[in-house]
Amino acid sequence: MERERDNSGQYVEQLTVDAVLHVFEEADVPVLTANEVADELDCSRPAAYNKLEKLVEQGELLKKKVGARAVVYIRLNE
Repeated sequence: MERERDNSGQYVEQLTVDAVLHVFEEADVPVLTANEVADELDCSRPAAYNKLEKLVEQGELLKKKVGARAVVYIRLNE
């Protein structure tokens, strides 16, 4: 499958931070893993992870370590 390009020839972003935030808005609890986000958005785990990390940097989400190699992402009430 060929990826869509915009008028300048750049690839169109397929996974947006808004799409990731929407997953948190629709979730029963505001705590999710990268795998859960990836499953919900039908994307790769690394793609979901990259957007989640961007949202942490922007202050939209908190990241909490919950095991030796496990982390969860938490959406704060606004």
